[in-house]
Order: sequence, then structure tokens, then C-alpha cells
Amino acid sequence: MSAQLPVLPPGSSSILSGLSETFSFHSSPESFITSRVLAFRRSHPSLADSRTPIRAKVLNRNVAVISSYDHVRTLLCDEDVIMNLSSSKAYDELMAPFFPPPNLLLLDPPEHGPRKAQWLESMAELPDRISKGVRSRTLSHFENIRSGSSIDLYDSMKFLSWDLILGIFLGNLEDPQRAKDLVNQVEKLQEDLLRGQFSLFPVSVNTRFWQSPRSKGLAARKKLQEVLKSHVGVQSTGCPFVTSSLSDKEDVANHLLLFTSSLAAKALASLLTALMMNLFVSCARNDGRSELLSDMVLSTRGRGDQNKLIESIVLETERLSPPVVGIMRQTTADVILSGGSEQSPDIRIPGGWDAWLYFVGASRDPAVFGDTAASFVPHRYLQESGERTEGFAFGAGPKTCLGRDLMRQIAMTVAKTCLGLADEETNVEHSTPIKLNCPGDSIPEGVRGWLGWQADVKPEVWARDMKQLPTQRPTKPLMVTLTHDLSP
Repeated sequence: MSAQLPVLPPGSSSILSGLSETFSFHSSPESFITSRVLAFRRSHPSLADSRTPIRAKVLNRNVAVISSYDHVRTLLCDEDVIMNLSSSKAYDELMAPFFPPPNLLLLDPPEHGPRKAQWLESMAELPDRISKGVRSRTLSHFENIRSGSSIDLYDSMKFLSWDLILGIFLGNLEDPQRAKDLVNQVEKLQEDLLRGQFSLFPVSVNTRFWQSPRSKGLAARKKLQEVLKSHVGVQSTGCPFVTSSLSDKEDVANHLLLFTSSLAAKALASLLTALMMNLFVSCARNDGRSELLSDMVLSTRGRGDQNKLIESIVLETERLSPPVVGIMRQTTADVILSGGSEQSPDIRIPGGWDAWLYFVGASRDPAVFGDTAASFVPHRYLQESGERTEGFAFGAGPKTCLGRDLMRQIAMTVAKTCLGLADEETNVEHSTPIKLNCPGDSIPEGVRGWLGWQADVKPEVWARDMKQLPTQRPTKPLMVTLTHDLSP
């Protein structure tokens, strides 16, 4: 900590600028945040390399934008700091009406801990139980795409993600048509809910002639709760959380509302898109070399070493390309963050402010990841010992995403299936690997920056080529040619 008195974050405090900053933020968080960091550096050349919090006005609220790895970790993991932060207050307008209590996402300490422990126990065996189903659905997905077809990779991964998530959490109904109808209904309602949640017109209006997106979203949430409550009460559905207790039905339905959300499906699609690009698309990297990581994995001897390399690639993909760019917390009392040195004053975030934790910037912090902070390094997480410095794709600390292990298992299984590797857990024989072809010069510069293939991408280029809300994905279709020897 600095010997100087703590100061407020530098940046805008003008109410008049609040509206423009709100729209700028929604347009591109990356451009919004980076432009303010650059302005800070111009005004404070002696602190050019500092990742100090930046003050902004978003939705007319004071926001401290946090992009330092150490600061983000402090806010997520330091017990004394966590007690002065609230998730529920930060998301009161954005999420609470669409994801009603009880749910873990919006619970604060001390209630959060015991409830999370219950759900961790309920989900403990789920990652180990899904491999066969994920492999089967992944093979079926690619079998149904004619070899040689040109596809939008993100759209394809979104279709697969919906199939995987709804298959895992809703189970398999005996009647195929009923199962199809249920999946279509849940997906449609979840899309309406998400559009209402992220609408820039945050007012619920329902007239005879027009219904606002927010009003449609709230209506979708009510209908979803009814559908999910009914579903979890039927033993034959295969839902992993079937219950006959009325109070438990409410709890399970509210959490299934989260687990099967459009946000969850799009987050998984974002992660799988980045992972498939990293594995199967040959492209000039930051070091000037061109390589296929799929070939590197397949040439690695021993199943154990192959799995370790795939896991490292998954973790590096998470670090550089987190599906959700950040999260919010609201301070309930003053929070002090280290200035980094005795020469730099500590930063005070007053009680009542929002802290916006920007995962993309924090996970590319040179103070932690060195000269390769913005570069994709497939072997980064292959060290045999010591604590791994991971990114924040699933948060950190007590509120680490409940589905982290499940999502990683899905990503690993999809990767191994597409690589044609045998599944040691289900004794399924290996298949032939798929291939994706996409000329390197056809990949937009901002997409290469998102993947960590190019480290010097300017914020305005990133903003042009990538959408970041509600999850990261390319602005334009990411077209690849898929080839395989799978039989339909």
C-alpha cells in the first residue's frame, strides 16, 4: 500500500456525459475501456504502464472500471473486501427481475456460502456423467453437416451449445416429438428473456399494439418458470435435479432458468468457437510461425500428455477469449485498492459505486503474464508444479461460476471428439478428426486480436470486428470450410 492518501479513480464524473458513455459502453466495452485508459496515460505519462481503475458514468451510475489482474483478484478473492461488495445490488435492475430468488448468482455473503455448498454437492458428479452424451451429440452435429460445406463457425457452435446444454439439464424424454417441442419452447423463451434483459429501453410496456422487449422478457421468464417446474417433477425426464418437493421445485426451476439461459448457451458457443479456431485453423501467430495445434496434439505421444496439452489449450483460450467480458459488484462501503507502489496513491472506490471487473484486460495484464500477455501460448499451462495463474472466464474466489468444471468438461470432450481421439471414460473408439479451412488473411484483425493471434490490435479495430455483449463473438459471420469422414 502507498504512504499517500487514497484517491478517487481518474475519469469522468459529469452527469451530462453519462448518456453518451452508456451508449459507448454498450457499443463496445473494449473500445470504451481502452479509450479511457489511453486518455489516462496521455494525461499521466509517468503512469503510462499503470492499470489503475478508471472512473466512468454508465446508466448515470458512478463506475470504477477495473482492468488490473491483481485488483480483480482482490475484489473476487479477498475475504475482507468481499464483505463490502454486493452482487445483488449491482444486478438489481439488469438481472433480478429475470432471474428471481432464490438463485446463487444474486446471493451475497453470508447466505451465499451454504447455498453454493448444496449446489456443488448436487452437481459434483455431473461433469463425469456427461462425456458419452456430449461426444454423441457432437458427432451427430458434425455428421449432419455435409463434408466440404462452408459454415459460420459461431452459428454452428451456438446450435451445438443449445443441444448440449438442454440435453444435459433437461434430459431425454421418451417421446421424441415432445422432447423437440420442449427444447424449441425453452430456447425461444430464453432468447426473449435475454433480449428483454439487455434492452437499452429498460421499461416494461405492454399495450394492445406494442410490447417492449423488457415486457416480453418478463413474460418469457414467468412462462419458463412454469415449464421448468413441471419438468423437474417428472422422474422419467432424465433431468439431473428431479424432485417432488414443492419448495425444492422452486429452487431447482430458478436455477435451471440460469443453467439453460440463452446467456449460458452463447457463452459456451463463444468459448467453443475460439477453441475450434485455435485447434483447427492454421494461421500466422505472433511469432510469425504457422501451425495447426490439432497436428501438435495428435503427434504428442501418450493419452495423458495429449489430455494435458488439450487442457492447456482450453485454459489459454479461456484466458484470452473469456465469453463474458466482465462482471459487476456494488460497494457497500469504501474499498481501497493498492496503487502498486509507494509513489502511486492507493485508489478509493466509495461505498455505493459500481465496480466493473473487466476480465479481458485483467487476463492480459503484462505485470502477471509478461511479454506474451496478449499472445496465444498453447503450452502456457503445462507446468508440472506450482499454482496456475488462470484467467477469469469463470470468475474466481467464493463466487466462481458453479458451472466451471462442467463447461471445461464439455470443451475438453468436444475438442477430443473433433480431434478423433478415443474416449477413455466411455470406451468409445476413436474416429477421424475433422478439418476446418479458413485462409488466414480472411480472418478479421479484431478476431485475431480476440484469439491472441495478433497482439497489437487497436481498440477501434476490435470494436469493429467483435461484439462483446452479452458475450464475445465476431461481428460478421466467421466462415470456415468443414471437411470430415464421418457417416451421417
